Amino acid sequence: MSNHAEKRNEKTVIVRGEASGFAQEIIAGRHHLTADEPVDDGGADQGPSPYDFLLAALGT
Repeated sequence: MSNHAEKRNEKTVIVRGEASGFAQEIIAGRHHLTADEPVDDGGADQGPSPYDFLLAALGT
């Protein structure tokens, strides 16, 4: 892979999930994350909620 392709790949963010449930797989460059809603909100609590990710992003 060329340096240009590697740089472009590091800036790519992919979010995907199933039709059922709230869990989402997030791929940001070489980093893999999972977001989900808490059980009380209908999720399976497999990862931080989207609001948690938003607050973390604002704090960085």
